Amino acid sequence: MSIYKELNDLNLDVSQYEEQELTSVQKKNWERRVLSKIRNHKTTNKKKYAGVAVAIILAAGISISTGTVTFANVPFVGGLIERLMATNANEQTDYAPFKTEIGATAENKYGKWTLDEALIDNGRLLISSTYEPAKGVDFHYKMHPMPTVLMNGQSLTLGTAGQSIKVHDSMYTIYNEVRMSELPIGETIAFQITYDNLDWSIDSEVKPIENPWTFDINVPTKQLAVTSETITFKQDISLGNGQSIHLKSMVVSPISTILYYDWPEQANHIAFKIVSESGTEIYPNTAEISPESSYNRYVPIDLKAEKYYLVPIESSENPHAKNPGKVPEQSILINP
Repeated sequence: MSIYKELNDLNLDVSQYEEQELTSVQKKNWERRVLSKIRNHKTTNKKKYAGVAVAIILAAGISISTGTVTFANVPFVGGLIERLMATNANEQTDYAPFKTEIGATAENKYGKWTLDEALIDNGRLLISSTYEPAKGVDFHYKMHPMPTVLMNGQSLTLGTAGQSIKVHDSMYTIYNEVRMSELPIGETIAFQITYDNLDWSIDSEVKPIENPWTFDINVPTKQLAVTSETITFKQDISLGNGQSIHLKSMVVSPISTILYYDWPEQANHIAFKIVSESGTEIYPNTAEISPESSYNRYVPIDLKAEKYYLVPIESSENPHAKNPGKVPEQSILINP
């Protein structure tokens, strides 16, 4: 049995201990531990590329279990986007200019759902919520509710990830990342967000709940637009087998850095690391490598501070590739 499972099941009487305020460093250390197993599901061509597509989660601390950590003197203040991003972004990032506080609540026989905050990043919508199960509803931190999202009335979702964190027996923080196409950055975007399940699973049919929690919100993206920079590559990287990877573009924002490229189906799964002129290597936090769409997402980088380069790396073998070629020893300058 895992030590984390044993600790999760352990009940302690803490009344004998004196309550002490955590230091800012201690609070930050605990915040960095909230990101754990993330479930991903794709909404297009699941069967066709099931053996080819690969989703990679490379965030530091990703394997840490999300058990219950309770401090009597730490008040609960909803699900903060900062806690979700703690291990996936620059610790100095100020998310206040980019996120939208919602605070809307809906209830049904399964309990109370509060939509706390929303944040748009390039290619994705991040949502934090608080779920308070009704009495008799069986819910635990290994269950992952997934939303259905309409953007300006259209279904443009590419994939969804979820994470549940136990606050106490009757309250959970729910985080979701919804990857979307055609996000009109610079505009105020209307979303309809519906939670009609308590646990989405790729392995079994999900039974929708009655009277789902539904929210209509507007999220501005003007600040993201003025602080983002798009770099266009239009460059091919030959793999020596008659195939090549086509670099498309990179978008750098104060929230993250994302690289888009085309990956040939008959090649090994290839990702990219970013290497700074001073020698710092930055690997993707998350990535998807598939014939449909490939991207690598990293922490933010400061294009004005120094030069950065893209270096291809082989992330895993592709068993369907008869002649996968090889990764060239090559570096591509990002910011000339």
